[in-house]
Amino acid sequence: MQKGQVLEANQLATIAANLLNNGVLEAERTTAKRIFRELEGRRKVTLTQLKMEDGGTVRMDLAMDARAFNGSLNFSAWRDGVLALVARLSDDLRTGKPLPVFKPLDTEEQGSDGVSDLNLIGSVGGTNHDGMINAVMLGLAPDPERPIVTFSLIYVDPDQFLSADAASTSSSS
Repeated sequence: MQKGQVLEANQLATIAANLLNNGVLEAERTTAKRIFRELEGRRKVTLTQLKMEDGGTVRMDLAMDARAFNGSLNFSAWRDGVLALVARLSDDLRTGKPLPVFKPLDTEEQGSDGVSDLNLIGSVGGTNHDGMINAVMLGLAPDPERPIVTFSLIYVDPDQFLSADAASTSSSS
């Protein structure tokens, strides 16, 4: 891939949604479980080699940060989160508007993980398992040295997405 070639957030989100759909949601259960176990062990999984228009290739990896997950993360809860995220990304991409991109606050741990160039796509997949609400977002981190883009499933504090109305409605139900 040429150094000057840049994929926009919507293009990367489309690629990620397709890779997550095909590589996780439509994959055989044993394959999807293997991916989950690798991610749970804080290891990256290579999803594909993407051929670019200029003839170069870009490796697409997947990682996960589940530190903010509420409850006990298991395969079913993880798969439901991926499904919710892919559905939200698909809905948001269908509008044709540019997706918002956020830069997380720098943390010491972030730099040591090698993901200091992380960007978060502003689509959130929400799930509820046994009364435990979780929110997962798509992180994007291009490797500064090599043609690799790491997509990350990043669990974030779901309370930040509750409005005052939603909070009062959910507590009274």
